[in-house]
Amino acid sequence: MVFSWFKNLKKGLTKSSNKIGDGIKTILKSKKIDDSTLDELEELLITADIGVSLSAKIIEKIRKSKFVDTSVESVKKSISKSIIGILEPLEKEINFKKKPFVILIVGVNGVGKTATVGKLAHKFSLLKKKVGIVAADTFRAAAVEQLEIWSEKTNSVFFSSLENSDPASLAFSSYEEAKKKDLDILLIDTAGRLHNKSNLMDELSKITRVLKKLDADAPSETILVLDGNTGQNSIKQAQVFNETCKISGLIITKLDGTAKGGALIPIGETLNIPIVGLGVGEAKEDLIDFRAKEFSKALLDL
Repeated sequence: MVFSWFKNLKKGLTKSSNKIGDGIKTILKSKKIDDSTLDELEELLITADIGVSLSAKIIEKIRKSKFVDTSVESVKKSISKSIIGILEPLEKEINFKKKPFVILIVGVNGVGKTATVGKLAHKFSLLKKKVGIVAADTFRAAAVEQLEIWSEKTNSVFFSSLENSDPASLAFSSYEEAKKKDLDILLIDTAGRLHNKSNLMDELSKITRVLKKLDADAPSETILVLDGNTGQNSIKQAQVFNETCKISGLIITKLDGTAKGGALIPIGETLNIPIVGLGVGEAKEDLIDFRAKEFSKALLDL
């Protein structure tokens, strides 16, 4: 199972690891490590979307090591150590402390939010949890249909309402029903809000306020879904969402379609928000737990 998990991660990060791993090999081939080589390595990390200041810090650590071992493996391990140091404190596993455990899923259009809700339902159903899925994106019929299919696949209870109806009202009634049905987890999918649209952000705030009337601790988790393809632009999205509803965790999706997998590192360092999972493919099992060491190994092809 662990092997399969790492295999999925490695496969999902292939584009990113090819860019970084092959780049390091090319730079170090038939060369000694000097200032010029380090500059090339730094530029490689920047182009992998690791960020200017962070890339500089990583290279500075290699510079201070006095180039004792100049092998590709050694340089990769040095970079990996820096990455793990940044990301390991951000590992997060969801602990279900109460019933129903309410998880609010938020994010902008097109990040893969609805599919992520389905994959979470699959993951929790494997843990023998009774799951409810709320289609609170009432403005998009396709999202509702997609979630209904996921609910059937995962034997989850499905909650929806009329098109363009009030999402907060649906969240309220779904919570009450979840209690009656003794559900363990309630996953609430929200509309794909554009982070510069104040009316949509107000709607998200309303959902949170309504849930708190039923349970002061609800939602139990508010998870922001970010598209790995957008790289460091995700940081701005997260900052705006965090102002509206306190984000408790991140899921980074579509890492299989980008060579910018390194963007996870500055996102983690800048936001200091725990990372719950990574989306590395389209299949239901392609939403995997985040582990810093394994992520670093897969990214650098170690």
